[in-house]
Parts: sequence; C-alpha cells; structure tokens
Amino acid sequence: MILVLLPLSHFVFSSLCLAWHRGARALTQVSWGVDAALIGALWWGVRHGKTISVGLGGWGRSLGIELSADWVGLVFALLALLVGGAVSVYLSRVTLRSYFYVLLHLLLGCVFSILFAQDLFNIYVTLELLTLVSFLLVGYERTSIQIWVSLKYLMLTALGMGIYLLGLAVLYYHAGTVNLSELGVRLGTGAQQPWVIVSSSLLVTGVAVKAGIFVFSLWLPAAHAVAMPAVGALLSGLVIKMGVVVLMRLAAVFPVSVPLLVLGTMTGLLGIAYAVSTYDLRKLLAFHTLSQIGYLAVGLGIGTRVELTGAVEYAVGHGLFKALLFLAAGTVIASTGQNDIRSILLWRSRIPVNARLALLVAVLANLGLPPFAGFFGKAVLLSGAESVLIETILIAISIGTVVSFLKLLPLFWWGRGPSTSRSQSVSFLLLSVPIVLFSPLMQWLLPEWCWSLSFRTFPAVESVLIVVFGCLVYRFLPWRRIRMPDWVFHLEEATVIIISGFLLVCGLSLLP
Repeated sequence: MILVLLPLSHFVFSSLCLAWHRGARALTQVSWGVDAALIGALWWGVRHGKTISVGLGGWGRSLGIELSADWVGLVFALLALLVGGAVSVYLSRVTLRSYFYVLLHLLLGCVFSILFAQDLFNIYVTLELLTLVSFLLVGYERTSIQIWVSLKYLMLTALGMGIYLLGLAVLYYHAGTVNLSELGVRLGTGAQQPWVIVSSSLLVTGVAVKAGIFVFSLWLPAAHAVAMPAVGALLSGLVIKMGVVVLMRLAAVFPVSVPLLVLGTMTGLLGIAYAVSTYDLRKLLAFHTLSQIGYLAVGLGIGTRVELTGAVEYAVGHGLFKALLFLAAGTVIASTGQNDIRSILLWRSRIPVNARLALLVAVLANLGLPPFAGFFGKAVLLSGAESVLIETILIAISIGTVVSFLKLLPLFWWGRGPSTSRSQSVSFLLLSVPIVLFSPLMQWLLPEWCWSLSFRTFPAVESVLIVVFGCLVYRFLPWRRIRMPDWVFHLEEATVIIISGFLLVCGLSLLP
C-alpha cells in the first residue's frame, strides 16, 4: 500500500492546508518527512528484490489502475523529495497564501502517481491534473504577463493532451488494453502495423508538448521565465521530467527510436542556439532546459541499456542542478533588481555570497565537469553512443552549453556580499550536496556497471576538453548579438507547429 500512500498522502495534506491556513507551512514540512519514510521503505524493498505492485479498482490489468515500483521511479522519486524539500525551505520565510501549498502538494502527488503508474490512461489523467496545477502555479502572483503566459501554457498543453487521448483511443480499439506490461507482449510482432505507428505517433506528440521537446513545448521559455523562482525550479526540475519519464515508458513499448533521435537532435541544437542569443537570465535557464531535454531524448532514442541508464542518471542530475539554478537566479534577480545579465553585472556586489556559490556549483554541474552531477550522466550517454554522428551531436550540445554559460563568468568573483536568510542557505545546501556527492549517492541506486563507466579516465579528460574548446569558441564568437526568430513562440504559430509535428513524428516512425 506504500505506492498508494505516497501520492494519496499529498492529496490529504493539500486538503488539510486548505482547511488549516496557518499550519500550511508546518504541514508541508511534515509531509516531507512522510515522503522520506515511504520512499525509504520502497527503496529497501526494491533493493532486496521484492516485487512491489498494486492494482486498484478491482479490475484486471487490462482495465484496472496498476502501480508498480521500479528503480527508474524510485530514482525520480528521490529527485522529487530533494527538489520539493529545497523549494519548501526556500519559501519558509516568504509569506504565501495557503492555496500555494495546496497546489504544491497536488503537484507532488501527481508526480508520484506518474512515476509508478503502469497504464497509459492513468498517466493521461494525472498529466491533465499536473497541467492544471502547473497553470495555477505559473500565474500565482497574478501579474498580467503571468496570466497570459499561464493561459498559453494551458491551451498548448491541452492540445497536446487531446492528441495523446486520441492516440489512447486508437490504441485501445486495436490492442484492447492500455497497460504497459500487456502492450509490450501484444505489440511484440506487430510493431510496424499502421495502427501502431499512428497511435504511437499521437502518444509521443502529446507527451512531447509536456516533456520540453523544442518544436512542441513552445510554451516553456516564457512560462519558466515569468514564474516565481520556486515555481521555475519545480517546473524545470520536476514537471518537465515527468514528460521524460512517460517518453521512456513509451520508448520501451513502441517503435519510436528514430523520432526521438531526430527530435532530440533538433531540441538540443535549437535550444542551445536560443540560449546563446539571449541575455535574459531566466530565459537562458529555460532554453537550457530545452537543450538538455534534447540530450535525454537522443539517449532514449538509442534505447540501449547503457543509454537508458545514462538518460535516467542525467535527468536526475539535471533536475537537481536546474532547480538550484532557478532558486539561485531568483536570489540574484531579487538582490540586483535586474534580469538582464549585462545589467546584473553592474550590480554584482549586491549578490549574496551563498547565491554566487550556489550558482557556481549549478553551472559547473551543467557544464559536465567532474565530480558534479552532470558529468556522470553525460559520460554514460557518450560512452553508449552508437555512431560518430550521434557522439558529435552530443558533444556539440555540450560545447554550446559552455558557450552560453560563459556569459555568467563575471558573476563568480570572490568579493564579499550581503547576507541572506538562513532558509535560502539551507535550501541551496540541500541541492548542492547531492550535486557534489552525486556519484556515491547513485552508487546506491544504479547498477555497478553503470557507475563504473563514469570513472574511466577518458570521460573526465573529454569533459575538460569540451569546456576548453567551448571557451575558445566563446572567445572568437562575434560580439554582436545573434538574432533568433521569436515568432515560433506565438500562440497561433505554436499551435500549427504542434499539429505539423505529429506528421513529422508519424513520417519518422515509418523509417526503419
């Protein structure tokens, strides 16, 4: 019953927060301890080979709701525990309406439900609820720009979920089930049938809108840039990763390797191009979320055991350091009153030391330098690349990451700065420690062969050389600002692109 209690407890806590306004913050802290105990119990059971699964509704697998614990879900559950805890501590000194904590609990409950769900319809329902909660969180402060961006997010993700639901209908009509375990058996010999291609293309297109795939998730840069820093950390650190988890589940059943490889390449390179061109700090972080999702999609497209494990490892590491980036960036912007990087540099003496250190740790992890979290996932992904072309694409994305983040280099000076609240320092520390100690933590959760891949000499040397080469590219890059088109992010164009994207995915699925 632990699998049921983990999401259900957050729905209970959300109701309690709504009823007891003054105790909402204390209830959130209690819920964090409950999550830690439940995740620890699940981890202990899976670690010792127990099969932890539960069926709800009194139906069989074909129709009932099935929850099952595996190492993928547990690793992401640990990510949710850390990011949710860090956000709660970060906001502990901030006066918030009680319904913010209601939304926070609903978001975490949806996350835990998606992580262990084994049927595609339950995933659909939970993704819809997660969309609604995210929409309300983006517009929490009720500024005009937040309201418009959150409405745009709601409309585009509603379109994506409608496409996903159509794919479910096609799938259930032909297969008679939406359970992932049963689908893996029933589709074994008929993977190239037309209805399989159509249904899988619809499902991938719908999830891609939520997962941060560039040509589909055109709501993401604005939503992440205008939301509260804590909300940005939740969106980039957790919500986007739920789309990645669902794509991973789909890739294990359907023939979607070629679409994921192509979409991952497009997402990674276009995300980097937009990140290099912007000087808006939060938009820079948002575009980097897109580029790194491209990195993950390429790994899912390759689909080998090494690549899938590397994708999980990098997704968890990315969730940690991207959440830290958004929280630290929020402190930087609040301290300087500026959002443009060039203006922030003029007021850098106002930035607290702990925010600078947190930003530095997160940037080094994003660059993929050892021993930080980003290094291990990238090392495993590069080691499992099947061709020189794919390895070149992954290296190009990594070099672009270095080039775009070098704009922040002048922020990392060692002078004194003003102090900040203890809660923010604890929040930064809660994320920085697992980022720095990522390898020994993952050793407890990942297979030993995967852990050993990251400790060869070549990946470490390669990551350093990538950073050096990125510095050289930045040195000789033209100083004029590169202009990238922004019309693609308009609502009308984004809608047409999503619908056209389905045709692209369907066409790519026909390729051998």
